[in-house]
Amino acid sequence: MAGPILLPTPLASNSLALGQLLSDPLNPYSTSFLSTATSQAIREPSVQSRYKDVVSHDDEGRLVSSLSGRPLPSSQENLLIIQADQMEYRSLKHPTRTFNTIRQDPDARSFLGSMGLRNQPLYYIVGLQQLKNPTFKRAVVNEGPAGASVTEATQGADPKIRLPMHVRRDSAMDLDECGGGTDGIFGLEVRKVVCHVGRKDEPHSLGDIGLEWTYHELDSEDLQLSIGLGKALDAVELRTLAGIVSDDDFSDASYVSDYSDEEGQAGF
Repeated sequence: MAGPILLPTPLASNSLALGQLLSDPLNPYSTSFLSTATSQAIREPSVQSRYKDVVSHDDEGRLVSSLSGRPLPSSQENLLIIQADQMEYRSLKHPTRTFNTIRQDPDARSFLGSMGLRNQPLYYIVGLQQLKNPTFKRAVVNEGPAGASVTEATQGADPKIRLPMHVRRDSAMDLDECGGGTDGIFGLEVRKVVCHVGRKDEPHSLGDIGLEWTYHELDSEDLQLSIGLGKALDAVELRTLAGIVSDDDFSDASYVSDYSDEEGQAGF
């Protein structure tokens, strides 16, 4: 089942939109397209008050993974307790059906065709997780009779937590442990989109297996635009886009969600 994946770098709450196509899902200022000619059915938002999670981060302050529901090794370092007044997760009700509608938008096809000519992969935003007034506190793992537990760090803790956030200047943001943070997007669900412009008889490559393909005629009689929609990215794939190498080896990414697309994947 798909669901939101922890973002290495939180984004401003208004920087991404459901149904948006981007060349880099981690950078809201990358090349993107949002269709205004298609309607989108949105699921009833999932809302959780007094949200809390424990996440690991790397030496650059980028968030790596959630520890919720996972064993806590005593040697685990670089931990943060994230708390927020509210967590809200919004997602497309029918992601595949919505994307099939987007494919029929002439403006969208023009954009997808230009990306195909550049061999530029795209990413389709189908879910956004936002935190309201989040705070961040350093954490440590403590061993006790009942097992390992996470508590706030009290000794030798830097009063400021330097957590990168995407802004126009690409600067980092100092977050005071005692104060509130900035509302933002901390998780997303995203699917890969691949576009090819080539001859109608051109065969697919092995990397195209598993994507759901449609084919669209171009002005040239010999060429067509092929548009493939892939499955949701997992946590490892998203971290790879950010250039993060982690020792974590787990299958359920950063969050567990009951949301799933009702449509299955198809090959070509």
